[in-house]
Amino acid sequence: MKKSTPKRSYQQKARAESAAETRRRIIDVTRDLLTRAPLESVSLPAIAAEAEVARSTVYAIFGSREGLMVAVAEDLLERGGFARIGQALRGPDVVRAFEISIDVAMELYSQEHEVSWALLSLAAVDRDASSAAARLNFGRREGMRKLAQRMHDQGVLRDDVTVDEAADVLWLITSFETFGQLYMSRSLTPKQVGDRLMAITRRTLYRNQ
Repeated sequence: MKKSTPKRSYQQKARAESAAETRRRIIDVTRDLLTRAPLESVSLPAIAAEAEVARSTVYAIFGSREGLMVAVAEDLLERGGFARIGQALRGPDVVRAFEISIDVAMELYSQEHEVSWALLSLAAVDRDASSAAARLNFGRREGMRKLAQRMHDQGVLRDDVTVDEAADVLWLITSFETFGQLYMSRSLTPKQVGDRLMAITRRTLYRNQ
């Protein structure tokens, strides 16, 4: 059995780096096109032309336009460091953990608001964008249900608020859409948005607030 030659290994590495670079360029172009006209559907021909690749290349890498849109959403979450929100929520004191997670979320949401808002705006009329929007929200409902249960277990919730009701409120408060309405439509700073969301949480859910 022949061993791989250094030349072959180099060629394989070069091909992998080229493929990764092409994938990155297509995603960046899609992000840019989405934010240029957030309420307009972005076509694969336009994306391919802007990225200077063949449409077949886009299909080969992402499988479909839907696959590309989902990849943009996943890139947004990774690039923005959204795992930090989940890390903050794992703090032992549920009230403090939620406050920290909101601070982190406001920072990250503001950094990526143009792309996320474009995907969410298109989701109502564009099936591919709706899949991307679903990816942005993947796991959040279950996460808010667990957070509400922790609030209940630590005696944080008011007696007249059920875990399910609290989970629904938390789901609304932590959404991209809610952030966008306050950040863009009301022209608030990320900190001001976070302060208002925490005020809603305290007055709606917490006992003795």
